[in-house]
Amino acid sequence: MKIKIVNWLFIAACLTTSYGCGGDSSKSSAAQDLIDDTIPPITGTTETGGSVAYLDGLIDLGDLVSPDGDHWYFSTPSVVHNNGTIIGQSNRGWPTKAAFLWDPATTLMEFLGIHPGTYNDYYSQKIVNPVDPAYGFIYSEAVDLNADNVIICNSLAGTDAGELEKRAFVWFDGVVIDLPPILDEYYGGEILDEEENFNPEIRSFSEAIDINELGEIVLTAEDATGRHAYYWDSASYKTITLARDDETTFDITVPSYRLLGGIVGQDSAPVGINENGQAVINSGNTAVFHDINWGVVETLNYLPGASKTIAVDINDSAYTNNDGIPDGHVIGNSGNGSLDIAGDNTVRGFFWDGGAMYPVDHLGGGTSVTTDINNSDQVVGAATTDSGSYHAYIWTLDPITEKGVMMDLGTLGGENSFATAINESGQVTGWAETGEFYNEEDVLVPLRHAFLWSNGVMYDLGTHSDFYDYPFIPSFPFSTGVDINDSGEVTGSSYTINSHHRGFHLTPVFP
Repeated sequence: MKIKIVNWLFIAACLTTSYGCGGDSSKSSAAQDLIDDTIPPITGTTETGGSVAYLDGLIDLGDLVSPDGDHWYFSTPSVVHNNGTIIGQSNRGWPTKAAFLWDPATTLMEFLGIHPGTYNDYYSQKIVNPVDPAYGFIYSEAVDLNADNVIICNSLAGTDAGELEKRAFVWFDGVVIDLPPILDEYYGGEILDEEENFNPEIRSFSEAIDINELGEIVLTAEDATGRHAYYWDSASYKTITLARDDETTFDITVPSYRLLGGIVGQDSAPVGINENGQAVINSGNTAVFHDINWGVVETLNYLPGASKTIAVDINDSAYTNNDGIPDGHVIGNSGNGSLDIAGDNTVRGFFWDGGAMYPVDHLGGGTSVTTDINNSDQVVGAATTDSGSYHAYIWTLDPITEKGVMMDLGTLGGENSFATAINESGQVTGWAETGEFYNEEDVLVPLRHAFLWSNGVMYDLGTHSDFYDYPFIPSFPFSTGVDINDSGEVTGSSYTINSHHRGFHLTPVFP
């Protein structure tokens, strides 16, 4: 894939370092071979195994601060691609926390950059004067990538008032492309208030959400009426005119977005885009499916008795509903409260196949949530048991009976477990309680470890070993699996009692 790189103000040259300013992970997979028309139902129960026989244990991802030192610094991964590349966020010094790319060939991190200036001062052209430096960007995060290592990221402001302010960008081979909010309606021409003074309304927010293997991107961008879901094909641009506070103007080239479907009068935010150009969006307490190529927009609505629905993911299903068009299947959660497994007794996961919304079963406790789906329509998440705990599961809709088949993945000996990702082979990662407790000054916390579930066995991945140079720093008691690629490589974090995370990579070799 080739991306059109425009040589305008916000490119790598604007940065003060030599660095650059969903790929096909289990949550946003590359196009796969078409699956069979029938999916064998999952039956049976799981068993808990010992540790995986793996190469070199949990490999530390390092950080962006220094290759040497006490290694105390924060890093947390978000995606592992099928090519082994990992992206996420790490301490760096400046920016305070920064987007990174971890290269499996070199096992080194690369800083992916951050926007210069402030979120309310576009391209350092002093559209707003004076500029408040308190609204400068101090964090960046890497969100998703594809096989070409085209990575979508966000810069974040750092004040209490602006900590939710974001500005999206694309990183590709050391060059950055800005993904701004919608500017042209306010800034194209003279903008005067009633006293004929220059008075633009600032639009400050854009957030990159997902990218597919074609480089198509979905993002949230602020526009004239709120924040809405948009699509960018990675190739279309337009030139607009902006005005400074002294009413002089300058031209700028920006990506040309396309508005995605949503509930009229409501804000919207995209969730994902698949390889067929189909997106799913959350808007107005429900979810919306949008086939960009065919112009089909459909609202998913709610499960019976629910008043809120959120979509979680969309896959690349081979099913076509007899119309010759592959339809992505959507998972999500529906209920009346927080839609959280630990705090909402009304929540139920769902699977949507282009027409019907099927409730995802529970394990006797009445509730379930979904977190990920593969292209074979295997769904994972967590569901409550009759004892009040919750367990990781795999759920599949039997295409013949149209009934869901539920499999409890169990735990590592404790009460609770939670699945976060599934790959195309049906391997699952997440976290599970071990049955033991971590004691810190008489504060008892159940130990949670990352797991890899494969072929009916849940393997305990343990945590980082005590590799610190300074003995007063304790080793990590907890860990969680975040993502798994189609080769079974897992990324996740070990973490402390106060949620200080340190990222890892694992290549499992099974007995």
